[in-house]
Amino acid sequence: MHNVPPDTASLASSPLFQPIYGASRLESLERSYQRAIAIGKHYRLTTADIHTLSERFWASHMDALMLVDIAAYYILSIQWNLVAGTIAPFVEGRPDLKPLMESLLTMEVFGDFMLTELDHGLDAKNLETTATRQPDGSFVLHTPRPGAAKFMPPTMPIVNVPRVGLVMARLIVDDEDRGIRAFVVPLNDGRTMCRGVTSVLLPAMKGGDALDHALTSFNKVSLPADAMLGSLAKPAQMRQHFLALIHRVGVGALSANLVLVPGLKLATRVPIISFRTQQLPILHALAHTAMIQPFATELISRFCDSTNSPSDRQAIGVICKAVFIQHGQQSFASLIERCGAQGMFDHNQLFNLEGHIRALSIMEGDVLVLCIRLATELLLGRCSVPAARHPCSLLARHEAGLLAENRDLLRTMPHGHRSEKYNNLILPRCRPLVEAIGHRMAYDAALDAGVDRDLLSLYEAGVVQLDASWYVEHGLLSRMEIVSMEEQAADAILPRLEGVLDRLEPQVHCTAPLGSASRWGEFLDQLTVYKGESGYRRSEAAEDRRGRLT
Repeated sequence: MHNVPPDTASLASSPLFQPIYGASRLESLERSYQRAIAIGKHYRLTTADIHTLSERFWASHMDALMLVDIAAYYILSIQWNLVAGTIAPFVEGRPDLKPLMESLLTMEVFGDFMLTELDHGLDAKNLETTATRQPDGSFVLHTPRPGAAKFMPPTMPIVNVPRVGLVMARLIVDDEDRGIRAFVVPLNDGRTMCRGVTSVLLPAMKGGDALDHALTSFNKVSLPADAMLGSLAKPAQMRQHFLALIHRVGVGALSANLVLVPGLKLATRVPIISFRTQQLPILHALAHTAMIQPFATELISRFCDSTNSPSDRQAIGVICKAVFIQHGQQSFASLIERCGAQGMFDHNQLFNLEGHIRALSIMEGDVLVLCIRLATELLLGRCSVPAARHPCSLLARHEAGLLAENRDLLRTMPHGHRSEKYNNLILPRCRPLVEAIGHRMAYDAALDAGVDRDLLSLYEAGVVQLDASWYVEHGLLSRMEIVSMEEQAADAILPRLEGVLDRLEPQVHCTAPLGSASRWGEFLDQLTVYKGESGYRRSEAAEDRRGRLT
């Protein structure tokens, strides 16, 4: 059955996916693109998978193989969700787009989603790139100034595979601005840039496998009439039209962060288990992993529910992103610290993955900005979130308390959410509020899914510690009771830790040399070794120094 996610264990053990240490930036990039091609061909996603958000689509974003090369994951996430996902709704009415979709899904062409500009990130609706319609129906795509260059999408020629960009530009017809449209633009043929397209390779980002991020500009590039997606007519509602055009960014708020499901599983395999200060980071990461799996399943189900409004779906994506990023940052930071110097090396995967979590917090919308928007909509009563199924739980009471507290605070502000008071007092509380909603939803999902009660208790204890003063202030728990919650849950899990770990993903996707003696030996075999026969002595060093002084 096509809907059954394919087994990628064979790919993980193939030569292409084995770690190579000391490679140059270009060599690493080329390997990442080759890996993305291999994974894409292995999954064989269809236009229907992309458009309907099939089980296979979601599974591809949670495949543990993606942890071997996060750069390859980014390539595929852009290709599948943003590029193919934006084109997919147009294919039925545009048969000429079918060959392009087929090329994207078979990885014969790389696709780039080109929305943000150097001077327009969070305010992308104000982008300046223009596509001016000509008398013959064609278009001229142009970057009017350096600040309007497309910022971040990777556009350089690589591995002899052509690249096309889905470029968001302002449609100009008869000197009238008709809003933003998507244009299919050839960028390069895999070897050389196309005429009028300039790609400036940016320095590599630190803290993880980096893509070939670039600044891309267009100098009066001619495009055929069929390059544009959508109608020439001016939209009645510009904002709604823009949001509909970039609707796959909302999908990405959920899908792009699903890689943290296998990521947290990998993190629990770090062998640092002697003392309680070392045990707790692993145990809490394990608890996060246990919660995130059923939480992700429920979020996907709610996101795909056609009865939910676009704002409901957007809220689900934001809640997912807020909680996944928070738990990922918390787990990886603690584990890296407890691994000492070993945790700082990219080859042990932890530091690498932590860097990518920082990148994920910005991808598909800055997590803080998204939380501010969602929390504000909630406080104003413009949207809602799923109700608590276990309203007497500690986390549900915390969520309800924060909502009530912020609503009461908002009522004291004569000028409402546009006031300086709101900016000073409520904006800093927005992200913790959204996270609290997510914690409760994750707890509900895990409890109903029958997750191990000890892991559930440890998760609850860890979340309570994030805002311990609230529980103490409201008389629900004392400080020592909060400490005791964690201790009792950890004591219950530790004796059967190996059994719990064995139920996670196979170790074939873990490449960290730190994880096993055999991988450490293979790692050492690839390192540069310096040996020699010099008989240099300290006395010679002293003589050399005296000689230089005389």
